[in-house]
Amino acid sequence: MGTLLSEAIHLIKSLETDRAEAEEALKQQKSRKKKIHMKIDSWSVWRLQEIPLAVQKEHEAYLRDIVELRWHLEDKAYQLKHFEEQKAKLEEANAKLQADIDYMNKLGPLINSKQNQELEALKEFYTKKFEVMELCKQIHEELEEAIEDVENAKLNAKQIRQDMEQDIHSDETSIEAYKREREKLDNLYSHYAIAIENVNVSIEENEEAVHEALKETKTSTKELSALSKTLDDLKKIYDQLSWKRKSNEQEYLDVLNNYYATKKSWDIELSNIAKDFSDISIASTQLTEENRRLEIDIETVAGLINDSIKKKAEFESEIQSSMKLRSKNDEFLKQLYREAYHLGAIFHLTKVKTEELEEKIAEVRRKFKGREEFLKKLTRGEVANGMMIQKRLYSIQEEQILERQELLEKKAMCALALAELETPLFELEEDAVRIRTIHKEHSDILNDIIERRDNVKRNVERTKQKLRRRGKKTREAITETEEKCSIIFREIENTKSKTIIYHAKINQLNENLKEKEKENITFAQTIGNLKNEFITMRYKREHAQAVFDHLISEKKIYEERLYEEEQRYRTLITMRQKVLADIKKIQDDSLEENLRLAQEYQKLQTIFLTEKDNYFNLYDRQLSLDASIRDKKQLCQLQRRIHKVWQKHFKLVVLYSQMRLAKFQTDSQESIQKILAVQEESSNLMQHILDFFQTLTDGSCKNDG
Repeated sequence: MGTLLSEAIHLIKSLETDRAEAEEALKQQKSRKKKIHMKIDSWSVWRLQEIPLAVQKEHEAYLRDIVELRWHLEDKAYQLKHFEEQKAKLEEANAKLQADIDYMNKLGPLINSKQNQELEALKEFYTKKFEVMELCKQIHEELEEAIEDVENAKLNAKQIRQDMEQDIHSDETSIEAYKREREKLDNLYSHYAIAIENVNVSIEENEEAVHEALKETKTSTKELSALSKTLDDLKKIYDQLSWKRKSNEQEYLDVLNNYYATKKSWDIELSNIAKDFSDISIASTQLTEENRRLEIDIETVAGLINDSIKKKAEFESEIQSSMKLRSKNDEFLKQLYREAYHLGAIFHLTKVKTEELEEKIAEVRRKFKGREEFLKKLTRGEVANGMMIQKRLYSIQEEQILERQELLEKKAMCALALAELETPLFELEEDAVRIRTIHKEHSDILNDIIERRDNVKRNVERTKQKLRRRGKKTREAITETEEKCSIIFREIENTKSKTIIYHAKINQLNENLKEKEKENITFAQTIGNLKNEFITMRYKREHAQAVFDHLISEKKIYEERLYEEEQRYRTLITMRQKVLADIKKIQDDSLEENLRLAQEYQKLQTIFLTEKDNYFNLYDRQLSLDASIRDKKQLCQLQRRIHKVWQKHFKLVVLYSQMRLAKFQTDSQESIQKILAVQEESSNLMQHILDFFQTLTDGSCKNDG
């Protein structure tokens, strides 16, 4: 019993030692578990230490974004100030333009009245021009009539010359007949000289007949003296006519020279007037085109101003939206500060997504900056265009003032030219009237000369008849008396002297006729030159008329072209307006799309944030669950290992006890019963121990569960 007790005590001690070892192992396991928990806690602490750094980095990044947003807001505020300044400048420019437009509207009726007055002046000028052309035509017709009258006068002069030559030839034949009669009279004189002696007896008887013959001779001498006086008067009249003809030729040449000089000056003035008219028409077309361009530019400027006002409203709405976004961003930052501590674990996973979002935001910022720069360029271009338009308006006003002054000067020059032209025209009319009167006087003088020539012919025929009668009477008287023969002889001598005088006068008349023929030749040459000049003038007039018609046709063509260009510009304006309307529609659609996309982006951001929050919450729960599951798994594995180790340990203890029992059996076969009892007790103890361990393992599992 003592040995059994000692062995039992030894076994109990060994069991206690094993139990102490098991307790130490449990303590070690617990300490290990504590260390593991400490490590886990240290890891969680490390994680908590890293999360603030990450949050700090995020905070710094968001601070950078906030600084950038503040910079952008400051830039926007500066741009807004700049836009307000530009708006003020544009309003000032618009006020100036409105003042200029009001000024133009006020002065529009005056300008229109002035234009109407200028048009009336041009119409009056054209009427005067047509009147002058009609006067020129009338003068031309009168000149043609004068040329025809001159040709008729030349023909009449030729006929008169031929008649005078015939008269001279007849006078020469009559002189030859007189010579023959003289010879006959000489023969008769010789015959009468013989008969004088016979007649002297009868002289006393025929004194009464002699007195009658003397009376007839006196009457014949009186008639001869009257004829000589008429010849002297005719000669004087001829000299006066020749002098008048020379003076008329000189006046005609002076008038022609004045006419050609005035015509040249008139042509030059007409060409200058045509040039001025063409320049005025070109200037008027340019002014109309510039006015149309200005109207188009004003319309475009008004449209651009309206667009700028709309853009300003859009910018204000964008600024308000940006302010709202700023407030939202502030709230979002507060939420971020609140939720920053929950973003550590997802930082590495969401980094790629955040980078992509940052790239998108950068692209959006770039687009926004590009749009801002584009709007800046547009506003600067609009301001530059407004300044250019103002400069153009001022330059156009100055050009209009200069052109008005030039037109007034040209109008004054035209009035002076017309006044200068009126005086030579009146002089030409007076000269034409003078030429007509002189022509009538010449024709009257020629008619008088012809009548006088006819009277002279009649008187010569009468004198011839009288001389024949007297010759008969003298023959009768010579046959009757010698005194009558002596008287007739004296009369014949007188007639000889008179015939000599008449021959001299005839020679003078022939010389005068030759001079007249030369003068007629020169006059014909001058008339030919005048005809040639008249043909050239008519050609020039026709050429000027053709040029004028060509200019009128070109004017019509230019007017048609201007009308076509106006229609074309109107169609282009309508097309541009349609294009502008389409562009505005496209811009509105694009703005609506941008708003829709921004709203969708905001919605997506809100959805993303909500999903992110949900994901973070789920991730936190998942992390806690995973940690608890891992701990549970580790504890189960440790319990399994401990159970296996305890099983091995108890198996080894059983084997050790069996070996000891075998030793005890080999050592003492005597104490089999004791051993059996000890075995029974040991088996009972083993069962108690197993029950104890089972109770321990069941309690630990339940506690773990």
